[in-house]
Amino acid sequence: MYRSRRKLTPEAVKRAAVVSTVLLVAVFTVIFVAFWSIQVVRHQTYWDLAIRNITRQIDLPAPRGLIVDRSGAVLAENKINFTLYLVRENVTDMEKTLRRASFFSGKSTAALRDIVARYEKFASFYRIPIQSNVPQGTVIFIQSRQDEFPEFEIDMEPSRTFPFAEGAAHVLGYVSEIGEAELAALPPGSPYALGDRIGRSGIESQYEPFLRGAKGRQTVITNSVEKVQRVSGVTDPQIGDTVVLTLDMKLQRFIEDLLGEEGGVVGVMDLDSGGLLALVVKPAFDPEVFSGELAPDQWLAIRNDPRKPLQNKFLQGIYSPGSVFKIVMALTGLQEGLLAPEAVVTCSGSQVFYDRVFHCWNPGGHGAMNLFSALQNSCNIYFYNLGRRLDIDTIARTARRLGLGEASGIDLPSEKAGLVPDSAWKLRAQGQRWFPGETISVAIGHGQLNVTPAQMLKLIATVALRGRMPLPHLLQRVERQGRTVRTFTPRFTRVPIAEENFERVIEGLFRVVNEGGTGRAARVDGLDICGKTGTSQIITKENPQYQRLTREKRFMPHSWFVSFAPRQNPRLAVAVLVENGGDAGSIAAPLAGQIYRRYFHDEAGHR
Repeated sequence: MYRSRRKLTPEAVKRAAVVSTVLLVAVFTVIFVAFWSIQVVRHQTYWDLAIRNITRQIDLPAPRGLIVDRSGAVLAENKINFTLYLVRENVTDMEKTLRRASFFSGKSTAALRDIVARYEKFASFYRIPIQSNVPQGTVIFIQSRQDEFPEFEIDMEPSRTFPFAEGAAHVLGYVSEIGEAELAALPPGSPYALGDRIGRSGIESQYEPFLRGAKGRQTVITNSVEKVQRVSGVTDPQIGDTVVLTLDMKLQRFIEDLLGEEGGVVGVMDLDSGGLLALVVKPAFDPEVFSGELAPDQWLAIRNDPRKPLQNKFLQGIYSPGSVFKIVMALTGLQEGLLAPEAVVTCSGSQVFYDRVFHCWNPGGHGAMNLFSALQNSCNIYFYNLGRRLDIDTIARTARRLGLGEASGIDLPSEKAGLVPDSAWKLRAQGQRWFPGETISVAIGHGQLNVTPAQMLKLIATVALRGRMPLPHLLQRVERQGRTVRTFTPRFTRVPIAEENFERVIEGLFRVVNEGGTGRAARVDGLDICGKTGTSQIITKENPQYQRLTREKRFMPHSWFVSFAPRQNPRLAVAVLVENGGDAGSIAAPLAGQIYRRYFHDEAGHR
């Protein structure tokens, strides 16, 4: 055996002991410092990491804010809805679970499998919504057998409900579940998650940021396989803000009943503020059907309905204005200095312009017409002659000043602009120059000219206010926990047309109603209503089948009546459109008269 010849001296042993001691102290010092750093210095950091590994956050849905009318009547609120959830961490046999879920929900296993697949990236403890509006019998059955069905949970959550059903449906709009594609398109930090509901139209969409509320949060403790062990904390959701509208629901319901089964639009504006007191669109729909789960056949039936019940025709309906446009023509002629109010044009029932015969609506003619009587009797020949003296670009300029050809600016989404044609538009759209003969048709509100009822209401309100154009609106204020956080400030802009020219047109509009004109059926004793009728043809009278086709409802002309009252210090403007109503003086005008009678009668009763 090898033995070292080197003798260990006491000094060598001592040095080795010192070195070993120093090394041990250094090692233990490093260990001590490391533990000190972990246990003391960085304690909170590691504690947070540990907690983060075992805690999960579950969003709790927030109730949407209320929508109420000007007097506080509730138009949209929340009801308690029972929702069936599937929790995958408690599933032992997915196929068996899907068959059970199909029995409880009425959905096919294939549809349920697709729902579960949408949530596969979520943690297994995440509750997958399977069915909303679960019947009470099913709720009792599942909850009384929770030990048999641990994979299912029933919970209450708020669901949108509309106390007036179809009442003001196009104003209020509806809510529905947000889709995966929509969710993916939202910016980071969005408050929405899969399964949330969002405003789709109307006020529900326009004021979504106020109405949606703030979600609550439930914090749960999970184990290593993400099975929930207990709930460690809850933050309650906050209800959304209350949106107060300018609507008067009593007047709204009265007009809805007045229209009955007729398709059409009625807008009523408070001229002091531009706020809408009523906005009726027919046919309507029940917005509550969208709050739950809409079956495919239900959606197809609504979408394919030829009467388009989901379309807000006040904003999106495109119509020829017919003789209502004569208001614009009169103002254009006066402003351009081409029209002397007392100058007479003789109407014999027809006249030739540019080698073509144009007819008045009255085959026998109206005789001698000045501006006032031409408006009173809606004489086509008078305005054909005015159209011949004006070029299309001048007419278009005045029409746009009066709000046509652009959105009215009302606080509702998806408004259309309509069309005011001019020479540049035709060259751009059709590659052709504008012909003078086309101006003759535009002069009585036909041709390529298209408007919305919103624009017609804004037009007549501007005339009533002698050139002060109001911004139409529905919002009165937003309240949060009893505190006003937003108020709409009325806005008016001045139209560059002389006030005296408005006064001259108003004289004609007064005669329309009060001196035996085309709108005489709107007359109300003691109330100086001023208005203008308009009949918008679906098919032209030159069509050889005109008489036969117009016996069918769908081919009858649309009926317009736009008006305001009283003549001096006007307070109310009303625009009525009855689709396929026929003669405007017989259909639209009397509807407006009843609205004025009801409004001013009710107001007098509250004095």
